Amino acid sequence: MEKTVCFDLTGKVAIVTGASRGLGVELATSLAEYGANLALMAGNEEKLKKTAAAIVEKTGVRVITVKVDIASEASVQNAVKTVMDAFGKIDILVNNAGIIRYGRPEEISLKDWCECIDVDVTGTWLMSKEVVNAYMLAHGGRIVNICSVNSFSAAPTAVVYHVSKAAEAALTKSCAAAWAANGIYVNGIAPGNMQNGEMAPDTPPAILESIRNKVPQRRLGRYGDLSGALLFLASDANTYTQGSIIVCDGGLILEGF
Repeated sequence: MEKTVCFDLTGKVAIVTGASRGLGVELATSLAEYGANLALMAGNEEKLKKTAAAIVEKTGVRVITVKVDIASEASVQNAVKTVMDAFGKIDILVNNAGIIRYGRPEEISLKDWCECIDVDVTGTWLMSKEVVNAYMLAHGGRIVNICSVNSFSAAPTAVVYHVSKAAEAALTKSCAAAWAANGIYVNGIAPGNMQNGEMAPDTPPAILESIRNKVPQRRLGRYGDLSGALLFLASDANTYTQGSIIVCDGGLILEGF
């Protein structure tokens, strides 16, 4: 029986940035499980190769690793060229690379401010721009930006992170509007508090309990909680969703934080 929607990614080529740890590993593995060949990108080559080896062993897809400085135009250009030389196409781009810097508006350093904006916003734009110009403008494709529930909130102690994630959400919508006519679907996923996200592994149990209690589901995000949204946005199952941010947060945003 022919099915209405298809999540199969066999033969597709996907770039995943920030793929050496945390959410990047989860997202890359999920794409590979559905057949996508991968180009894993990050700054740490050793961790990238370990991730690649694990994914190949589990799924059997083709995986290459590419070291990149996501905030450097030249580095991004070279990285995308490497992928085009290896695969000849780029069907999916997952902009997952991101960092967080803490500090109140009157205290945060210019260095921390610029680093966060450079990675979370400029890096997402540079990678999207390069992939679109290299392949997607002529052939279509799917871009998924990993935003955050913090795209829609404010906090006094992490001002630049909230600014950067709000900007990334706006960038997602602007790119969607710009490239929709070219068959390029640009959307985002906004995770909540994830166990394998930016949360420090040594976070005290009392703080973790406090965070859990703010979430209507009373738990942190687990491995796989983002995979369904990713597979929908990255596959041919999505035919009419454009410029949207899918919130995956256990209901956190409903509580107004």
